[in-house]
Amino acid sequence: MAFKFQWADEDKTVMRYVIEGDWNWRDYHVVVRQSLFSMHRHDQPVDSLVDLRGSTRPSLPSGAANHMRSFGKKHTPALSGRALVLGVSAEQAAELGAVDGRLSTPDGEVVFVDDDDAAWAVIRGWRGESGT
Repeated sequence: MAFKFQWADEDKTVMRYVIEGDWNWRDYHVVVRQSLFSMHRHDQPVDSLVDLRGSTRPSLPSGAANHMRSFGKKHTPALSGRALVLGVSAEQAAELGAVDGRLSTPDGEVVFVDDDDAAWAVIRGWRGESGT
């Protein structure tokens, strides 16, 4: 499977989706549906972290603008509607409609970041944590 998922933190507040190799949007959506079972009866908001850095594709699959918005979709009440994306350049994000690295969605927002440190800084900001 091109995508895998795992909890990114011990408190189970961030679900990380990681790409490995060649992939398409179907691969992503299948693994998201599988991950929802991990959130069954989960009472806290879960943010999504989509890591595309392991992709071997020369470019994003077609339909990226629409599919990227689904990264923040609340497929279950446990999901916050907030997602972070690693592995998409600032230029690509802008082409997808992001403004200052942020893409608004009906359920929340998708934020494009450069690395894990930047991702966790955004998450702390969403949660109102100082990070110190």
